[in-house]
Amino acid sequence: MTTRRALMVTKFLPLPANSGGKSRSLAILRRLARVTEVTLCAFDDGTGDRAGLEALGVEVRALSWEPSLVRAARSVPRAGSLQAARFWSPALAAEVRAAAGAGPLDVLQLVYPQLLPYARDIGARLRVIDFHNIESALLRSYARRSGSPADLARGLPLHLEAAAVGRLERRALGEFDVVTVTTEEDRDRLPPGSARVLVCPNGWDPSPGLPPAPDPVVIFVALMGWAPNADAAVWIADEVWPLVRARVPGARLLLVGRDPTPAVRARAGTDVEVTGTVDDVRPFLARARVALAPLRAGGGSRVKILEALDGGRPVVATSIGAEGLGDLVGRGVVLADEPGAMADALVGLLVDRDRAEGLGRAGREAVAARHSWEGTLAPYKRLLSGLST
Repeated sequence: MTTRRALMVTKFLPLPANSGGKSRSLAILRRLARVTEVTLCAFDDGTGDRAGLEALGVEVRALSWEPSLVRAARSVPRAGSLQAARFWSPALAAEVRAAAGAGPLDVLQLVYPQLLPYARDIGARLRVIDFHNIESALLRSYARRSGSPADLARGLPLHLEAAAVGRLERRALGEFDVVTVTTEEDRDRLPPGSARVLVCPNGWDPSPGLPPAPDPVVIFVALMGWAPNADAAVWIADEVWPLVRARVPGARLLLVGRDPTPAVRARAGTDVEVTGTVDDVRPFLARARVALAPLRAGGGSRVKILEALDGGRPVVATSIGAEGLGDLVGRGVVLADEPGAMADALVGLLVDRDRAEGLGRAGREAVAARHSWEGTLAPYKRLLSGLST
């Protein structure tokens, strides 16, 4: 039998899966490695577990992540957008071409439209690209939140970048056979194109449950250097948290995640802890009685909600924060979009430990039943099964 070959290109080595993007990339990689020999091309952000990936049977071609604003600015004409230019590397492109030239490819799997320039002139029986978010819609959503004249000035570059990323997304729909997205809402946000679109929601592999949290602690876990997450953290700290503290004086807020912006760091205080990078989120989740998903701009479905619910922690989320996970509302997730409503929801769960634990158990059961990676990536697995025909 002829061995099937696949080439996967993503931003960063996805092990350890310490972010939502890496979790999804790793889940895709695992399914691909079950049916093909995979070569993975990516950057190593300094945490990559190359040996762990090779233990999955994956050939790893990785370069150190050395971001440069000057190099990114010079790469915009080649890459097509500022976001794409940030991840453009001639050296990584050479690795991708070398891997593709080792023999005929059955699958070319890209993750993120910003990596589209790496796919140029690389043929495969099946070309698939995964959109974690519809980035152009996310950028427009964030830009529309501009209010003051200073914000409007910052919003214009976002609108320009949204248009550039939108062109990359349209190219992907014309150049790839299949596009995978995380929600029906994201499918509706895509422009028309010839590619087949599959909805493959984010998932979570069940882990051992966490013991009940003894103290009134709230946690928001996110990549704090990503603008929508940083905006959400600042909003919670400034507009929601004072309302909570007025009613639960002993409450504490944990803002957990790498690369916090200066604005996020500035919110640290006696009752607000900003951790920066942590090796393991679970000890912090174990301290928390309630988790947050307070995004005010964005798209896609939230891996961090699934992680919190898997640990038995109820989640208070905005409608945008819980997008794509509507089946979990009332089963682990409480929606609240305004500061007062969010404060009410948090206070109710912080002072009623039994209710918080019961809602957390319901969420854990729902994630195990409906949101395992095996189930959410079933359309992708069926797609790969067609390679044998």
